Amino acid sequence: MTKTKLYTLALIRNNRDVLLGMKKRGFGVGRWNGFGGKVHSNETVLEAAKRELHEESGLIVNELQEAGLLKFEFIGEPEIMEVHVFTTNKFEGTPAESVTSRKQVGL
Repeated sequence: MTKTKLYTLALIRNNRDVLLGMKKRGFGVGRWNGFGGKVHSNETVLEAAKRELHEESGLIVNELQEAGLLKFEFIGEPEIMEVHVFTTNKFEGTPAESVTSRKQVGL
């Protein structure tokens, strides 16, 4: 039986700009991406998206809109990755480097 793991991805927009961070470690290391990660068993997908965004960028959001759902798997891996994608243009704070992301650009 194939196991499904839940993940989030948040894209922060400001007009035509999108905030990205370069991954320092984990999945996608060395690549520019939005902010997100694993959903813990004690939280909703939305709560996880807000938490991951704050941990990785320093930004606080109250509103996130659903933008998509991605499901994919890697050959030879026994799990499906289900990524819930969110977006917003309303945020508080200034983007800052974190343990997992650096050099945010775009805003």
